[in-house]
Amino acid sequence: MSLLEPSTDSVRPSPEHMVRRLLEAAREQATSVDLEAAFAWMTEGRLADEVLADWRGLGEEAGAELARCRDAIRALEDVTVPQDTVRYGRCAAETILKSDLQQLVSQTDKAVQWCEQLRQEVITDLGRLIRERRTQFPSAKAAPLGELLEELKRARARYAGCLETYRDELRQLSAEEQRRQEYLQDSASVSLEEIRDLTSREFEMLIASLLERDGYKVQRAHGGAGDRGADVIAIGGRGERIVAQCKLRRTPSAKIGSPEVQTFNGTARPDHQATHPIMVTNARFTQDAEAAAARYGILLVDSGVLRTWATFGKPLELPRQ
Repeated sequence: MSLLEPSTDSVRPSPEHMVRRLLEAAREQATSVDLEAAFAWMTEGRLADEVLADWRGLGEEAGAELARCRDAIRALEDVTVPQDTVRYGRCAAETILKSDLQQLVSQTDKAVQWCEQLRQEVITDLGRLIRERRTQFPSAKAAPLGELLEELKRARARYAGCLETYRDELRQLSAEEQRRQEYLQDSASVSLEEIRDLTSREFEMLIASLLERDGYKVQRAHGGAGDRGADVIAIGGRGERIVAQCKLRRTPSAKIGSPEVQTFNGTARPDHQATHPIMVTNARFTQDAEAAAARYGILLVDSGVLRTWATFGKPLELPRQ
């Protein structure tokens, strides 16, 4: 008689009911070893799923932060975006974070692949153990999950660390920006445009006043006939002897070349006993000039550094001797 045409005299149990009865009977006959093994196999499978989900979650979170970071860098590098005073510092912070995140995302991708492979191997291994009625725990395939768990902890710590470093940098940049904006309102702030309109002597006296503002005692405020390259001389409280040569240019695109650096090097230390020879310009230096200054130990202050020093009031940072 077909199951689809049951008679009133005979009703056969459904296949589902039959399977349930078999499973219940098997459970009643199971030993404590059988139950322990079943629990262990189930736990291993769940652990494999959880480790895989955690690595995927970390990868997705780091990937989203990396995408935001890349967008921020593109915006900061976009010439159409107004250049605020902390733009380059912010861009540097984003670039460092991007590098850290790229490494982390690469690590999570590899870990996810490994987790997926281990998960499949755990399932296969558990099937074999069940068939062989063995209670090995953890199974040989599940043991590497412990290594993945430890690596996950380290990866999370690195992720939290690089984010905290980034946020701390942003806090410092924000404080610096606030300080700069306050200094802009001060009459002591001098813009590059205002500097371009100065005479050479006025430019030299401005540099002397900036050094004095930074706490140095000025011995010479401007150059003249026979100064042998020393337009400004100032003394610091720790024995620093700053000898500055000032190069005012009317054109922002103008550049100071290596011959001028070499000439200044010939007198700064021999004639003026400079511990910190510096060349200051409202323009730029050529690459050859920068290379020569690096060889001779001369600090170059170009328009960018001068803007920070004169316009935003940040003290000039002298190299350690």
